[in-house]
Amino acid sequence: MSSLENGLRILALIDETRPVLRVTEVSELLALPKATVSRTLKALCDANLLERQYPGSGYGLGSRVLDLAQHYYAQHTCLDKVDAALKALVEKYGFTGHAGKVVGGERVLLIARQGWYALQHAAKVAERKFAFDSIIGQAILARQNDEAVFDILGFRTPEKTIHGFSRSRVADALANIRANGIALSHSLITPGISSVGTALEDRQTGERIGFCLSFPTNAADEEGLEALTEDIFAHAVRIGREIRDPFWERRAA
Repeated sequence: MSSLENGLRILALIDETRPVLRVTEVSELLALPKATVSRTLKALCDANLLERQYPGSGYGLGSRVLDLAQHYYAQHTCLDKVDAALKALVEKYGFTGHAGKVVGGERVLLIARQGWYALQHAAKVAERKFAFDSIIGQAILARQNDEAVFDILGFRTPEKTIHGFSRSRVADALANIRANGIALSHSLITPGISSVGTALEDRQTGERIGFCLSFPTNAADEEGLEALTEDIFAHAVRIGREIRDPFWERRAA
């Protein structure tokens, strides 16, 4: 077996339960001579893929791993992962899929995927609307506290209403999304159209992205709506774990 193969096998041993490697343990796990293990660990340290852990004689991940991780995240953003999830959901259910972000008090669409269902409710990429008129906007805003959301949306006084929303109605909607992780509406803006969505936050970049499926309300009965919601939730948990989103990591535990 080559030195490269030995090095890769050794690096593969590091995980949450084994953050530090020791010569004897590695030798036993991989059935390699201690001299080979020691030599390979030193080579990995020289390449900054591992570094010595003091006190003690163990080896942990080195600084080069962080550099590689940053390059990886730069090429695999939260939006990329959301788009892949939307593609799968649209293919499965046939409904329209959207993803976007909140800029100021507006929801801005970044992705629009058409489904195969006969009736489609779609908006175009770059479309802007009042953030709380959108399930995507609501899901993203729920990541902040009520007062911050009121300020973003322009609720300057307790009595003020915007687009038919009062502060109390906004607060109730936000609380429900925070509790369930899912934003759901029937005829929020367009009569007869329902939307189910959620939001994610990339811990590395701070990027917040929301996504949803929109469909004619009569196209999904109670059982179908429940299945769709569970699928969106499952995708959010999976992506959330990948991008280290604390909100979804708690629900995946």
